[in-house]
Amino acid sequence: MTERDDAVPTRPPASAPTPAPAPPPAPAPLPAGPPPRIPRGPRGRRFAQDRPSHQPARQEVPAQPRHRARPPQVGADAVPARRALLLVVAVLGLLAVLRAPAMVHAGEGMRPGLTRTLVLSAARPIERVTHTARLDAPDRWLARAFGHGTAPRGGDSELATAASRAAADAAVPGRPGTAELPTAPPAPAPLRLPTTADPLRVLVTGDSLTESLGPTITNTAPGTVRAQTETRFGTGLVRPDFFDWAAHARDQVTARSPELVIVAMGGNDGQGITLPDRTVLPAGSAEWEAEYQRRASVVMRIWTGNGARRLLWLSLPPARSNRLNGYFHRLNAATAAAAAGVSGASYLDLTPWLSHGGAYSDYLTAADGRDVLARSRDGVHLTLDGARIAAAHVLDAVRSTWRLH
Repeated sequence: MTERDDAVPTRPPASAPTPAPAPPPAPAPLPAGPPPRIPRGPRGRRFAQDRPSHQPARQEVPAQPRHRARPPQVGADAVPARRALLLVVAVLGLLAVLRAPAMVHAGEGMRPGLTRTLVLSAARPIERVTHTARLDAPDRWLARAFGHGTAPRGGDSELATAASRAAADAAVPGRPGTAELPTAPPAPAPLRLPTTADPLRVLVTGDSLTESLGPTITNTAPGTVRAQTETRFGTGLVRPDFFDWAAHARDQVTARSPELVIVAMGGNDGQGITLPDRTVLPAGSAEWEAEYQRRASVVMRIWTGNGARRLLWLSLPPARSNRLNGYFHRLNAATAAAAAGVSGASYLDLTPWLSHGGAYSDYLTAADGRDVLARSRDGVHLTLDGARIAAAHVLDAVRSTWRLH
């Protein structure tokens, strides 16, 4: 078979040189003037036929419709929230009814102020209602079940039982135990002469009235007096179920061994007294005042040790509130009478220096003749300037009794 002369060989012979590639054609010159305007479609997109041939046609994606954000479903979410709020309110209300004594207990232990006033103004009426209806019985039962014995209102405390026993003994002439309230107290133990090396040991104690008075006495006392202060906020002789001053007085004389006890107390006692037999003595009544005198006598005897130590009970200052001031007058009369029947006890009436002619006044005259703000905003407690006025007269009484210089 003969090979055609015009046949193209499939592979050049090895000896034949490889032909050089032809140069690309020169680009055509651009025409002068602005480039031609390319027609475009909606939103500035090029038409498919106007795109360069080397770029693949891009598929148009249909625009997604715009939707407004849906408002939150208020009705579906608000119902559970409202139910939860009602449940919380119901639970708190149930706790207020069943734990009213605990609310009063917590409020009475607070420092004087708006919070304490609001808590007690709400808790005390609830406690009276729940106690009358005996709704507080489950709370007392649970407390006993867990080993937290609780005395009923004014109940089985040492102070309440001792005062009731003294009242019963005094009502029956010749009955054993009448010596607990003697009509003529025995003479107290003789006084020693304190020195700077062996100063007089003084304890200033009571309710919140001693908060500023106690430190002022300590800071202004002579070197022959060493004073300490122990303040028990929200306490008194009316509610020994909250704080039993009789039991605490025993602890104080054992731990501190004072020679003189200065007491300021009664600012929280303008409320009814509940006896161990559940009898309620209305605040301000004659029976209420007599019971308060008996309770004051009990704690005075503990502090004095029947004459082994000395006690100085300070009067309550006049109050801005007429109602509270009426209670204070009766409390002062009760404690003055109690001190008169206890060996080693004495009573100091601060009214001439903490009032204007016996009437309440925010401003009083200091020792240097200046008019100072002596009473706090609640109309009961003393400011620091008021405490200085009171402390000066308290220390005068101590100096005259103990012959201090």
